[in-house]
Amino acid sequence: EYYRDMGYKVAIMADSTSRWAEALREMSGRLEEMPGEEGYPAYLASRIAEFYERAGYVKCLGDDNRYGSISAIGAVHLGNVEVIQSQMFLYIVKVFWGLSASLAYKRHFPAIDWLQSYSLYVDRLASWFSDNVSPEWDELRARAMRVLQEEAELNEIVQLVGIDALSWKDRLTMEVARSIREDYLHQNAFDEVDTYTSLQKQFDMLQLILAFQEKGQQALDAGANLSDVLGLPVRDRIGRAKYIPEDQIKVQFEQIESDLSSQTAALIDQGGQA
Repeated sequence: EYYRDMGYKVAIMADSTSRWAEALREMSGRLEEMPGEEGYPAYLASRIAEFYERAGYVKCLGDDNRYGSISAIGAVHLGNVEVIQSQMFLYIVKVFWGLSASLAYKRHFPAIDWLQSYSLYVDRLASWFSDNVSPEWDELRARAMRVLQEEAELNEIVQLVGIDALSWKDRLTMEVARSIREDYLHQNAFDEVDTYTSLQKQFDMLQLILAFQEKGQQALDAGANLSDVLGLPVRDRIGRAKYIPEDQIKVQFEQIESDLSSQTAALIDQGGQA
């Protein structure tokens, strides 16, 4: 808070708030205080709230042009999500990033599980994203999540009977989900360009990936072959879009979108003639 009042943006990483809650339980027991549920002190929820409520964006006193902020990120060990202290943290913070060991072993960073993670501020922020990024932001985010959820369901079928048992539409969905995971969610912090991505670039990248799904499905409906759709030359450019510098986004993304439209249109024409 001292640095925040100086106008700095401060980040606090607390590892781990779960152990802090365990320590409060031990201290409460030694002080012979009345225990709450599962032996935790009755004031545990208020103590957790007192810590996280100190985070936020403020206008500093003494200078009308000085603003500061504190971002608090606390690690919670969820061996059992139903543990009372875990529920208290999730209820107060309302945002959860689920770190996945399997993603880390696959060298997928950041190793944040997109199906376990959630935010209860989506509805509140929808209008901000609509005004500052694009009115289609919330719709694209929801579409991307549906694709990833469908992939998780289709993976269970693939493990049982193999990918050949899926329809072309489902196999296209699997490829689009892989593109979202590897070309969009995966980030290389050691790359000069990919280490930071603006919100506008994030929106444009996701729009390209979902546009490929939409136009690819149109080509399949027109009679095109799945291998031809997945083998479009523009797919490589979509996959490398995250390495495009910020000052070249508009020109190059428009060119990629134009190539996508022309290449899928050619497939549709071939399918119609066939």
